[in-house]
Amino acid sequence: MTTATSPTSELEHQDPEQFAVEDEWGPAVSHHKAPFEVGDVFFYAVLISLFFGSLHLYGERFWAYVLATYPKPVIILGGTFIVSEVGFWFWVSLLAVLDLYQFPKSFWRYKIQPLKVPTWDWYTKALWVVLQNQFLVGVPTGLLLYKLMEWRGNPIGMELPTVMDLAKESIGFLIIEELGFYYGHRLLHHPRLYKRIHKQHHLYTAPIGIAAIYCHPIEHFICNLSPLLLGPVVMNSHILTLWLWITIGQTNAINSHCGFHLPLFPSPLAHDYHHEVFNKNFGPIGILDWLHGTSGSREMTLEKKKLREATQAKIKAKNEQVKQE
Repeated sequence: MTTATSPTSELEHQDPEQFAVEDEWGPAVSHHKAPFEVGDVFFYAVLISLFFGSLHLYGERFWAYVLATYPKPVIILGGTFIVSEVGFWFWVSLLAVLDLYQFPKSFWRYKIQPLKVPTWDWYTKALWVVLQNQFLVGVPTGLLLYKLMEWRGNPIGMELPTVMDLAKESIGFLIIEELGFYYGHRLLHHPRLYKRIHKQHHLYTAPIGIAAIYCHPIEHFICNLSPLLLGPVVMNSHILTLWLWITIGQTNAINSHCGFHLPLFPSPLAHDYHHEVFNKNFGPIGILDWLHGTSGSREMTLEKKKLREATQAKIKAKNEQVKQE
């Protein structure tokens, strides 16, 4: 891959089996994922605080009303579907405004690959596949989830989850998510499976938020849904904890594909880099990448900042040259 010298809106697929894909930002830049970063801690602390603050103020009355009004299948199936859909399209819509209308303009200083500009074609191409995955894969998976949660116990009990419940259960969530996504993702990079399944997702070498679930249905089930949902099943979690975990997992997936390294948000640099070079940063946390030698080796934030400044200077110089001509 050669470094672009002017903005482009073309969507081209780079096939790692046909040629080596070089790091567009240079070999000296590392793109590893630290297990805990400032943005991760701040963003998810705010999200969890809002969740438990709302439970403290309104939880008992709200949950008593829900249990008295709706049957268990509606709560588990319908509630989970609503939480998933609202959370996904809320974040994707905000990012679409940022991508397509460059609003707020000041946020574009945080674009990771500033020479690759998303267009409506990028979004419309992803939309149909995303809707298929949400309904044709997500709904049957929800039915399976319902049966598994019933088998494990009563996920809609009147006793509400506590911070300590979440702290204990999150250990299981994170272990299952890291194991399931990393090894499932690595499996899909096998040459025989990559062309048939995972190649579709890698069409976006400069990813956008909606591309988080732009993928083959098999990949959506194996990598996106199963690792995310299996944790609450194994840990016998309350349905409200499941909804919080879905919100966290979806937000993280969308943010990892958003293409912007925004202040106080979790860093998407590691997965963005995976979309550039294909063979680094397979996992969501980074522990198994470190263990298997598939992560970067040095912090990259400073290098990315220097790159943004250099590319912005290039664009400015090119625009001035065009004006003079």
